[in-house]
Amino acid sequence: MTTGLQSFDNFSWASLLAGRDVLICDGDADRALHTANALERAGARATIAKSQRVALDRMSRRDFALAVVVLEGQGELDTTLSGALATSGTKLLLMVDAERREATRKARPNVRVASLGMSERQLVMFLTGTSDE
Repeated sequence: MTTGLQSFDNFSWASLLAGRDVLICDGDADRALHTANALERAGARATIAKSQRVALDRMSRRDFALAVVVLEGQGELDTTLSGALATSGTKLLLMVDAERREATRKARPNVRVASLGMSERQLVMFLTGTSDE
């Protein structure tokens, strides 16, 4: 197995997302906090929004490198928020139920799509584009 790093001794988990401001939009407060904590352990600065309307407000006050938007059930991304993300250059990760992942990916080919229920490690590795050992 390989880490892709020259020396695992010099590896720091907190450096993976260091300095990135991340907006987390999730109506489930416990899950949002869990996601924020995972991303902060990887070095990001996380801001939680409990709805897409609140996320849009947060975007007007601060620049974000990444937005993680959870779409539960048949929820969809609001067109106003989608436009604001595109205009600002904020990268988007949609998190959906596993059975919707492929359809969402096909409908939004320029957006990263992940399944709800990923572990903290899987989420961070997915965001960084790093394969796990």
